Amino acid sequence: MEYTIDAEKLNDREAAHEYLAEVFSLPDYYGKNLDALYDCLGEMNIEKIHIINEDKGEYYFYAVLDVINDLDIDIESE
Repeated sequence: MEYTIDAEKLNDREAAHEYLAEVFSLPDYYGKNLDALYDCLGEMNIEKIHIINEDKGEYYFYAVLDVINDLDIDIESE
């Protein structure tokens, strides 16, 4: 499966996890932290993640990007 995320919406920790829970349809028990994100995304069959507005991403966006990279998910910037 492929997903698209907006880097601009990932700059604030709390807002980022709300947004990611929505985009990836994460379960209600999702812990809304980077470790929980790693666990939940790792259980999914994600082929590629498209990233829009990457140039507007700030510190927390890069923390989320590290999680995606650690899972070896293909990333495409648009």
